[in-house]
Amino acid sequence: MFPKPVYWFMNRPPGGEFEIDHPKYGKVYSTKDAAELLEMVRREGGWIYQTHARTTGSTGYPDRIRETEYFRDASYFGAGWKAMPSDLSSPRLGDRVFNLLDDVSQRDLRKRVLGEVDVFQFDRRHELYAHMNVNYVRIDHLPDFDNYNRILDPIVRGDFFVTTGEVLLPEVVIREEGSDQISVQASAQWTFPLAFAEVIWGDGDDVHRETLPLVDTAAFGSQRFTWMVKAPGWKWARLAVWDVAANGAFVNPVWR
Repeated sequence: MFPKPVYWFMNRPPGGEFEIDHPKYGKVYSTKDAAELLEMVRREGGWIYQTHARTTGSTGYPDRIRETEYFRDASYFGAGWKAMPSDLSSPRLGDRVFNLLDDVSQRDLRKRVLGEVDVFQFDRRHELYAHMNVNYVRIDHLPDFDNYNRILDPIVRGDFFVTTGEVLLPEVVIREEGSDQISVQASAQWTFPLAFAEVIWGDGDDVHRETLPLVDTAAFGSQRFTWMVKAPGWKWARLAVWDVAANGAFVNPVWR
């Protein structure tokens, strides 16, 4: 993703150069390898993420590039999140990408995930809602198309939450409380009754999960929650909330 239109070829044409001044399009790049692609992203203020990580055509990634300069670069944002493959035995969606997020967090690689949508056709014959994951971005106003970069800035900062649509988390604050506790304050809104919230945290050695039952909630509700979680030696923590149909919303890790 770039904060402005950028013209580039994924593979360099014969006789091409890394950067040219095109008479119609202006600056045009042709990248021959990963190093040049990273250089282009740095020059243009862009950022990168791995689509449907660890599955289908992305099987084995980004794990195979974990030690590379470009994956460790600040411009490599992280990965896309969606519930693929589906696992009806799980009380939550998208375990595949959550496992990836926890793995890289344990290695102190401060990456994030954002909701992605994977559709191959877009017309009246295709249902979009069933596949749509939504990124709610905290921003003071909706910019016009020519200034869409103002939406990207808070995403890069992590000032957003991801949802399947049925659960909303308009406000979440995760912070240290004493030497070995995490304080979580969250405002939630939901459609179906909730099932549970979970605070996931890591100490660099193990990933821990505190499950917080919410079985007393009814449909179409809203509430502000406060939880205290014992987490000795925690380095990062994140929150997710799930309903009885395994729909949910989550925020990315907060670092101590």
